[in-house]
Amino acid sequence: MAVSVVTGGATSTLADKVVLITGVAHGCGRVLAESFAAEGANVVGCDVDGEGGQATAAAVTASGHEMTFVRADVSDEAEMLMAVSAAMQAHGRLDCAVNNAGTETTGLIADADADVVDRLSAVNIRGVVNCLKHEIRAMRANGGGSIVNMSSVTSDMTAVPANGVYAATKGAVNALTKAAAVEAASSNISVNSLAFAAIDIPDDMFWRFLNEQHIEPGQILSAFPMGRLGRPEELVAAVRYLLSDDARFVTGTSLVLDGGYTAV
Repeated sequence: MAVSVVTGGATSTLADKVVLITGVAHGCGRVLAESFAAEGANVVGCDVDGEGGQATAAAVTASGHEMTFVRADVSDEAEMLMAVSAAMQAHGRLDCAVNNAGTETTGLIADADADVVDRLSAVNIRGVVNCLKHEIRAMRANGGGSIVNMSSVTSDMTAVPANGVYAATKGAVNALTKAAAVEAASSNISVNSLAFAAIDIPDDMFWRFLNEQHIEPGQILSAFPMGRLGRPEELVAAVRYLLSDDARFVTGTSLVLDGGYTAV
């Protein structure tokens, strides 16, 4: 059987795509919003932190690009529907979504506080369900799309002391990703997760974990075969790929971005 070489066709750019990003006030969400807007995407961002989200939108505008911000708590289904509806009203469609909003905690399972567990579950699990539900419905209406759920190697992939409850919620995100991918595949919608670790974004969860546990970054670099932290642009590139037309046949998988941490 002959194999033909295909040239041209798909492209990894998100220019002119309508991209919804949750959790844009800080960290990875803000980096993604600013980066995708800079390359011409129509970014709609939401966050429970209205002031922080507005600051991200202002930074995007100051750089000469555009972004729509909606204050919304992903754990509240009505508010998540409002955010998706805002994208549809502003641009007439939804092409891509990055379900980035999340919360974290540290502490041993034996010391877990019920209220903290409930909040983690509400944001990191129910929030992703709310996002997927309304994003998939919107994408079906315009013939397809692509979704990335932001996960972590601290999930069903590894065991990290003092982070077990958080890991359980991210393991649930990976499970939801697979199920949603199978359910939405016939509608030309891809659903994947990005399981990442140690990205050098100062106000993101990784740095907060290090600070809470009184860990210096240099103390953990030996756990990463590459011997360094991940760069923000490497995170952006991974998400961009999973959202792009180049990845249309990729669905139901977790792309690992961790400098070899889980390979050891």
